[in-house]
Amino acid sequence: MKFFLAFIFIAKLISGEHSSSQTASIIDLYNRISEKGSLNDGLDLNDYAQEKLKTINTIRLIPLESEVLNGTNLRFRVNFNKIPVNEEIKLIEFRLTFRRKNLFLFVKKSHRRFQRIRPLLISTARSQYHSYDLTDHLFHNASSQIIIIRRQTRLLQASLVIYSRAPGAFLLPTPRKRTKRSIDTTGPCSRRDFFVDFSQLSFGQWVVEPKKFNAGICQGDCPNPLSRSYYPTNHAMLLSLLHERGNSIHQPSCVPVRLRPLDLLYYDRRELIIKRHQGMQVEECGCR
Repeated sequence: MKFFLAFIFIAKLISGEHSSSQTASIIDLYNRISEKGSLNDGLDLNDYAQEKLKTINTIRLIPLESEVLNGTNLRFRVNFNKIPVNEEIKLIEFRLTFRRKNLFLFVKKSHRRFQRIRPLLISTARSQYHSYDLTDHLFHNASSQIIIIRRQTRLLQASLVIYSRAPGAFLLPTPRKRTKRSIDTTGPCSRRDFFVDFSQLSFGQWVVEPKKFNAGICQGDCPNPLSRSYYPTNHAMLLSLLHERGNSIHQPSCVPVRLRPLDLLYYDRRELIIKRHQGMQVEECGCR
C-alpha cells in the first residue's frame, strides 16, 4: 500500500529491556521542560494537546525499539503494566522522527474488525519530532500491546509519552536527623529563603533532579491594623481589629498566599518519571 500503515493489537508481556535508553530520554525531556520553565514550551505540542495537559501531574516516557517484520513492516512492543489502575491517562503521544508527516493506522479493539484511522498530528512546526495523539486508539488497561508501521521511510526514533493525572498528595517523610535552624522571625510578614536538601529526607535517594530547591517560608509579624498589601481575608481583618481593641484573641498568622509547583524527576516503583507536585514553593506571603 502507498500509505504509512500501522496495526495495534494485544501481545505478550515484555520486560523493560531498554532502561538505559529510557533513562536518557526522560532526563532529556525533564531538562527541556526545566530549561523552558513550562510544560507548554518544553513539550512543543499544539493547543489541542496542551488543553489535555492542563490537569496532569505525571509524565512517563516509553522508548520504542523497532523489529523488522516480514521485511516490510516495523514492530514496536509497548508495555503499560507500570501505570497504576487509579491513574487517569489524559494523553498518549506517539512520537516519531522521520520525514513523512502523514500516518495511517489500523486499530482493532476487542473482537471488532480492524478500523483504519488517521491519528491527529499534535506537534508544533518548531518541534523536532512528529507527534500523534493515540489516546483513543490504545488499550489503557492492557499490560502490553504491539504497534506495527509500514517500513516506508527513514525512522530514526520512536517513543510513547504518557501524560496522566495521579491521585494523592506529596507527603514529606520525617528527616533522618534533626538539625537546628536559626530563622529570623522579626520584622513584618514576608517571604524568606528556605532551602530543602532531599538527601536529608528518607526518600531522597530516589530523587534525581532537583537535589535541592528553595521552598521558601513565611516569617514575621502581621501588623495591626492589617492593610490590603498583606492579602488578608475578611476573617483575618476581623481578628486584627479585635486584637487592636485589646481583645485577647489570636492575631492573624503569616502564611503562604501564593505557591507554585515543583517538577520532580525521580524513581517510582523502579520507574523514572516526571511528576509535578502542586504547592511546593512559596511565592508570596500574607496574613490569614
